[in-house]
Amino acid sequence: MKPYKRAIATSAFVISLTLGTASIAADLPKEGTFKGTFSSYGTNKTIKVGDLSLTTFDETGPQLADGFADHLTLHCWGIGEVANGITANHGYCVGTDPSGDQIASKFAGEKAAQDKAMKGTTTFTSGTGKFAGVSGTLHYVVHAPEFRAPSEGTYVNYVTFEGNYKVP
Repeated sequence: MKPYKRAIATSAFVISLTLGTASIAADLPKEGTFKGTFSSYGTNKTIKVGDLSLTTFDETGPQLADGFADHLTLHCWGIGEVANGITANHGYCVGTDPSGDQIASKFAGEKAAQDKAMKGTTTFTSGTGKFAGVSGTLHYVVHAPEFRAPSEGTYVNYVTFEGNYKVP
């Protein structure tokens, strides 16, 4: 996978995973742990300057989890950088559950080789409805480098995650 595609896919994954709550969130405990997966399709634009690749990305996809982060539609965007084969990225995600409540998060990926899975952390920053006042984090692994992009300027993403949450 090309450096800019990995950075984009990683960022998108991280964003997607950090957001979300199940449509049954009102029936969930006020705090707890959860795990799940996020898949997405996105677009990216990269500018290369020598050995440096700077990328913007934008992706959307569904998230499935065992309770709190289940059945969200995530929209994530951010920036990535690849230098000397090492990538890192950061960005934001907004998740919307079936009832229309939203949760926002920001994510940051750890530096990693561009052709390897990337780990990162997402932090919940805001929410509406049942997500109002949410706090928590999730740790994710982006598996995007394992998949071939469907066409130039696009990517697919698959992310696994585990996290914790608390709502007032």
